[in-house]
Amino acid sequence: MTTKDRDGTVAKRAYDRKLCFFTDVDYALSEGVYSDPIRDISVGGVFIESENGPPTGERVQMLFSDYSGVDLVKLSGDVVRRGGNGFAVRFMCENTTELNKLKSYINSL
Repeated sequence: MTTKDRDGTVAKRAYDRKLCFFTDVDYALSEGVYSDPIRDISVGGVFIESENGPPTGERVQMLFSDYSGVDLVKLSGDVVRRGGNGFAVRFMCENTTELNKLKSYINSL
């Protein structure tokens, strides 16, 4: 997948993103716990739609569940970008088990 950088040059993303429809994530920030829709997800990170996003650099604890609510994926990450319609989080996968669970979750969407 390719995108254009701000200067107009073509850049390649490290991971392909998957668009999400009707998929929410539960997440905890320093000031509370929330549930909001996700716009897209990859093994590198997620974009969460929210009117009040946390500041860049804040650690986020997230819980993703499949449609049955049985398979849960708990991950943490850091906010890397914030915009008017949401914020982007880079995942911090700590081991291959977490990474494999994340890949399985993404494939189930």
